[in-house]
Amino acid sequence: MPPGDLRAISLHWTAYDYERFFPAYHFCLTGARDVIVHHTHDLRENMRDVRIDAGAPYAAHTRGRNSWSIGISIAAMQDATPADFGAYPITQAQREAMCVVAAALARFYRIVPEAVRTHAEAALDDGYFGAGSDDLRWDIARFAPSPEPLVPAEAIACGAWFRERVRALLG
Repeated sequence: MPPGDLRAISLHWTAYDYERFFPAYHFCLTGARDVIVHHTHDLRENMRDVRIDAGAPYAAHTRGRNSWSIGISIAAMQDATPADFGAYPITQAQREAMCVVAAALARFYRIVPEAVRTHAEAALDDGYFGAGSDDLRWDIARFAPSPEPLVPAEAIACGAWFRERVRALLG
């Protein structure tokens, strides 16, 4: 990992199957059970205020929050809705692998667990949380499908679960 200033980690899903990904993230985890970590984007490109020169390359993973931020994504959730996670739901193995990767990055870059957040939490803060269009985000706002409407408390609880797991891995 290159040295530099990174301050936050954003957690995502790709909305693809278990094997396909794209390089909008720094790391993408493929596979449902035997998870493989792919380094898909140069971390150094986000070690700056990306708004200053938005034309320069960077991993554009979380709208308005890409400066000094690492994006990690799980290859899963293709065609998912809050009520039906479809054929590619996030697996426990993927969640655990995401936490291991996030903890390793947090340790190396001295990122506090409180700075590990889901895209859904960022969307809550920035007013575009939900489901239904490309402008609305709910990754990762719930761990199991439910016919009940998404509520902010679920997104916050999922983020808290990831932070606690990262905290535990950091010891």
